[in-house]
Amino acid sequence: MKGFEEIQQLWHGQDPDPNVSFDTVLKRIKNSRSAFAKKLFWQSISTAVAVAILLWMCLTVDFSTWTTYLAIAIMVACICYYFVSQLNDYRALSRSHDLLSKPQDYIQYLKTFQQKRNRFNTRNYAVYEVCIAVAFALYGVEMYFALPLWTFIGLVVFVIFWFVICHVVFMKQYIRNENTRIAEMIDNLERIKGQFNENTEL
Repeated sequence: MKGFEEIQQLWHGQDPDPNVSFDTVLKRIKNSRSAFAKKLFWQSISTAVAVAILLWMCLTVDFSTWTTYLAIAIMVACICYYFVSQLNDYRALSRSHDLLSKPQDYIQYLKTFQQKRNRFNTRNYAVYEVCIAVAFALYGVEMYFALPLWTFIGLVVFVIFWFVICHVVFMKQYIRNENTRIAEMIDNLERIKGQFNENTEL
């Protein structure tokens, strides 16, 4: 495949759409990649903070049941897994800048990356949710003895409601937005590749 500079020359040499230039498409790709990488970065930071808070609670608060310590251990393990996964994807996406010189390779990379993210956000996240739910149930043992009955029941209802909202509303919206951002990058790269193919056939 020809180098990116040659593709750029081909793009500038044609004028199929005067409102869209090669530089505009390239800027869109870079902006989408940068925004997505920044989102993954800040998600990694937030999970690291959550782990630090849980560890601080475990060391400073004297809980009355062993189930609470087990709940914290499960939560820390889950959040650490989520942290490592998000950080790895952030680093992989940040390093993908070099692939801009090979649009076809970058398209394939993004499609593979999208499949990986979809598995993480569906199958892996479902396991993550189950583990967090188990942790909350174990912590509920402590709350059962510490809170009045109706307050405890209200807390349980709220936690269940929050889990349902996160799974049905927030997570679906999160996946939709993420897929839209990656699809936009792929579409812009396809336009560059398509322009190159049209010129090589002439």
